[in-house]
Amino acid sequence: MSASFTLGFAFGLIGFTATIGQIVALRELLTVASGSELAVAVIFPAWLLWTAVGTVLGGRVPARRRPEFFAWLQIASGPILVGTVFLIRAARSLIGVQAGELVSLAQVLVIAFVTLAPFCLISGSLFSLACSVLAGRIPAWNRSPGLVYGMEGLGAGIGGLLFSLLLIHWFNSLEITLGIAVILWLSGFVLLRQEQGLDRVRSSLVFALLIVLALGLAGAHRLDRLSREWQWPGFDLVESRETIYGHIVVVTRGPERSFFENGLWNFTVPDLLSAEESTHYALLQHPRPERVLLLGAGVSGSLAQILGHPSIRKVDYVELDPAIIELGKIYLPTEVTAALEDGRVSVHFRDGRRYLSETPTRYDVILVNLPEPFTAQLNRFYTREFFRLAASKLDEGGILSFGASAPETALGPNQAGYLKVLYDSAASVFREIVLFPAHTARFFCSNAEGVLTTDPHVLLERLRERKLQALYVQDYYMLWDLSPERQQSFMAMVEGGTEEGVNTDLNPRAYFSNLRLSGFQYSPEAPRLLGALKASNVWIVLGAVCLFGVAASLRRGTLRVRVLNSVAVFGLTGISLEILLVFSFQVLFGYVYAKLGLLLTLFMVGLALGSLTMSRYPRDEASLLKTLLLVQAALGFFCLTLIPVVTYLHGRSEASLQHLLNRETLSLVSLAAGFLGGTHFPLANRLLLSKREQVGRTAGWLYAVDLLGSTLGSLLVGFLLIPVVGVVQSLAVLALLNTTALLILGGGLRQR
Repeated sequence: MSASFTLGFAFGLIGFTATIGQIVALRELLTVASGSELAVAVIFPAWLLWTAVGTVLGGRVPARRRPEFFAWLQIASGPILVGTVFLIRAARSLIGVQAGELVSLAQVLVIAFVTLAPFCLISGSLFSLACSVLAGRIPAWNRSPGLVYGMEGLGAGIGGLLFSLLLIHWFNSLEITLGIAVILWLSGFVLLRQEQGLDRVRSSLVFALLIVLALGLAGAHRLDRLSREWQWPGFDLVESRETIYGHIVVVTRGPERSFFENGLWNFTVPDLLSAEESTHYALLQHPRPERVLLLGAGVSGSLAQILGHPSIRKVDYVELDPAIIELGKIYLPTEVTAALEDGRVSVHFRDGRRYLSETPTRYDVILVNLPEPFTAQLNRFYTREFFRLAASKLDEGGILSFGASAPETALGPNQAGYLKVLYDSAASVFREIVLFPAHTARFFCSNAEGVLTTDPHVLLERLRERKLQALYVQDYYMLWDLSPERQQSFMAMVEGGTEEGVNTDLNPRAYFSNLRLSGFQYSPEAPRLLGALKASNVWIVLGAVCLFGVAASLRRGTLRVRVLNSVAVFGLTGISLEILLVFSFQVLFGYVYAKLGLLLTLFMVGLALGSLTMSRYPRDEASLLKTLLLVQAALGFFCLTLIPVVTYLHGRSEASLQHLLNRETLSLVSLAAGFLGGTHFPLANRLLLSKREQVGRTAGWLYAVDLLGSTLGSLLVGFLLIPVVGVVQSLAVLALLNTTALLILGGGLRQR
């Protein structure tokens, strides 16, 4: 095996390992964060910041020891990646968060920074060391950072593709990371042999590690089960299953059996109160329901309750993940799952919104039996766009029903604001809405006036006519829960909520309102701080920052500072586009968990192509700054062009062919964003490098600045832009930042 091939393989393995490690860590941490996509904006900063620190540290290693140090770090990175998975799974217990309890974004940030630090420090150091090692072996030494950046991106693309097409379908996280650890061991071992050989002590140490990894692979299933149990203290873990759509867990405590998806509670059996209230109130609103659409959690007992109404002729039950029903049939009582075999029931495994857009059936009642909008995926079922789609599939006098958590008596201002956003969003589509203050606030919406009733006596009469054997939906509860005084008082509190705006797909107000509400559990100041975030305030602050940056550069901006600012903005824009694409994919299609690896893969492939292209062009060194200016302008223009693209895709039909075209368009956008994001790094290095021995340190610092910009971008998009101004205005903000960087960088032409 030639030394050049070994080095190329080792450099590509940096990106290969980092990408698969990142996807595994994201999936594991998303489970910790109950599936919240905003957690991605918390996890990325931790990953990027520690990697940036690692690149700086790697550049400080003495030159003569860099090849050996690189090999040893590559060997060590494998076991540390495996340990990262174990540490993430133990994190909830270590910080004292109970199983099923929501973890705040601040807690996710702490968990991410602690658990990701060891692996990311090594990953960053490997990049700087690789640049130095390559610079010592090629004549065009100032191109080595770009070449390493490109090889890393190429390895990242291969890793992401392998994960998406193969690994995710056949192996669990521990098996994947242990397998990568063996590959890293092999690469590092060959490098050590080629560089200086191994004495007996070092050989014994290296082979002892290989034996440990082999034993780990042999017992991976048992280790996976053991580490999953750490995540559920106080429960008995019955089943833990990774699917392309998420991570499903079945746990028991006493007689209750609960299903969780991506760490978020889905349903519990037996739970007659939830099963009855989520179905009967809506069905009793309709004088004779015959065709019903149930979105989610049919195996919770709600499907059986629906079939208890004698007029029912057809029930379409839609569930995204087939594993929910498969596990339900295995672990739930027969009397609960028997409803699935009823001839009136048809089960459909697909995204609920896509099913609604494709079905020709019109329904008397549509039941949204899903968790609240804690995530972007769930928020899609509480937006104006969804309500319009649902309204178009309701028959004359049809009813849409959904629920939201609320106390039975007094509402706090944050809870009232959250319910008001949901109410106003539904009211922007439906002509009539009734809100019941039961154990969970129940919304009933209809296109026709005079269909819905607030009179509990009417509902009780229909209950008796249908001879329903309900335990909780009975007169002694209904007459109190739905008394006119309670309904009027509850509605007055909701109308008094101060939250403004309508919840839409691209501007998720309910998602943000829910974030404020959950923040109150951890700090009474959190809702007040989040409430101060207004779109107008965001634009004023960002505009002032951009003007200050341009003014400061006119007075004292060296070429080095201008280039570093450009690199930081490139990093900020690249990661922001990646997060916005992930969010947009979730909004449009609802299964980003399944396609996360592919989106990251295409971004990294584009990154590699952009970096390798600019490592060779322009050949004229005098044109470097002009080329960097050109790609900076192109990136800003690209952000602007995405506004009509995203708007167009969002307004298209979700029918099969259009669905495919829309999905692949976003895939191409991810590839293009990666290409533009990868062009700057080799150009910046070639501009600032003057000596061969500076390669490791300069490349390390530039990579660190790139990653620090990415860290800021993650926080900016996740915590500020998406929740406050939405996707479209976020893209406009990125265009503004790139325009500012272009003006600052343009001042460097006079200094050349």
